[in-house]
Amino acid sequence: MFIFPDLSNELHAMQDAGIVISPWLAGLSSEGRLDAALYSDMSTRAREFAHVHWTEEERVRVLHHFPSPDRIPQIAVHEIVASIAVYLAHERTGQLEVDEPLIEEAMKLVTQFVSEHSFGTLLQLYMLVTSWENQNALKHFGEIPERNFVLGGWHRPWVDYSLGEELMFAALLGNVEVIERDGHRFVRLTEEGEQALERASEMLEQAGYFKQRLQFLRISQFNLYDAYEQVADEIWPDTPQQRKDFVQFVGMHPGMRVLELGCANGPLTFEGGLANAVQPGGHIIAVDPSTGMLARARTKQRSLQIDWIEFMYGRAESLPFDAGSFDMVLGTGFLHFTDLKLSIPEMTRLVRPGGVIGSWHPLKADLNVPFFREWFAPLFELAAKRAERPRDFLIEPNTVNEALVMAGLIRVEERSMPVITMFHDPVKVVNHFIRGVGWFSEELAPLPWKAREDLIEDLIERGKYVCERFTPEERVFRFPGQAIRAKRPIR
Repeated sequence: MFIFPDLSNELHAMQDAGIVISPWLAGLSSEGRLDAALYSDMSTRAREFAHVHWTEEERVRVLHHFPSPDRIPQIAVHEIVASIAVYLAHERTGQLEVDEPLIEEAMKLVTQFVSEHSFGTLLQLYMLVTSWENQNALKHFGEIPERNFVLGGWHRPWVDYSLGEELMFAALLGNVEVIERDGHRFVRLTEEGEQALERASEMLEQAGYFKQRLQFLRISQFNLYDAYEQVADEIWPDTPQQRKDFVQFVGMHPGMRVLELGCANGPLTFEGGLANAVQPGGHIIAVDPSTGMLARARTKQRSLQIDWIEFMYGRAESLPFDAGSFDMVLGTGFLHFTDLKLSIPEMTRLVRPGGVIGSWHPLKADLNVPFFREWFAPLFELAAKRAERPRDFLIEPNTVNEALVMAGLIRVEERSMPVITMFHDPVKVVNHFIRGVGWFSEELAPLPWKAREDLIEDLIERGKYVCERFTPEERVFRFPGQAIRAKRPIR
């Protein structure tokens, strides 16, 4: 039986090198992310690269006595380069389109990684990730019709090639078997395959791969969510005024140098009154990890002709500014998307002594509300298998307070600012929360593609039924919301 070696160090090195092995990012042909000529050129380069680097010595080192799958090395290079290019496109432009310079940059990253760690290591990492995708789907469904497995329709619909070679190789390794029943053939995991899946899951979890995967999915969803502002105002009708209340609460005044985190497309910056409060004598640097959102914010800025705001890409956990650069560091609706152990110390570092940091964010809510429980029952059922509540990214009460004190901040003040949420339109609500902002993304991330899509469609249909049974007033949900501010002490 073939067993993957411990690749934990290699997984960390992969992430440090900017290598993205994410088949779900590499779905190119169906979305038109590459034109035909560029796609063909990339395929040729991938084939030539694999031919040069997949030597007999590497094959023996990686696969031992097992025969080498003919196309997998070439496909691995193709998918990895495509994944990196799509990821870079999301980071740079917030769009799906991939051009030749992005392909060149991706190829350079792959070449550098191979020169430092070997092609065999790159292939092992690719096989680890894709075998997890395949085996995780088989574990979830129990069995998959052979044709659906080979075409990837249930778990990897973005591929434009047959998974037949992967199936044969997995069967040769003893991880899957093909059975026949009533004239139809099905693929299922063997006991050895379940053990291999468990080992791969542990390795990927410990190396932070799943965390990175979830982060990429969230950012790509935000980038592509063009209807965010319109739908958000329908679902959260009180938030425009609450943002203005928050600006007053933190004590903003003209002339300040301000860092706004998680600015999205500018609902706090513009409509929330932040720009007006700072006025031309001040300066705002507004940061977001979604380049798509930033593009939309800059469009607003041009229409309003406000020149004392600078929009830039960045994450709250690590920012390229000197310590004490700002009079105030703040944001709304962003903190729950960050790693608090990193973001709050970073906010503290960036504000000057005597300056203020502030946030307005939703907190975890009691979801045991009749209409909600009925509408989102599939999520409760997933969580019940672990004897837990559904996983989401919202923050527990007191967590931020404790983190602010731990970071050395003083005069911590908070105000209850509930987030009134209207569950009005099933399609808009489900697409906003599930496909858009990624609420419950941790719950859904382990699901194979088809299972996730089926669940989302089920939520929409259930929502239609719930909207008939419950009045609009019964479908209003109050998330606890916390507005909080604190000062950096003067020493």
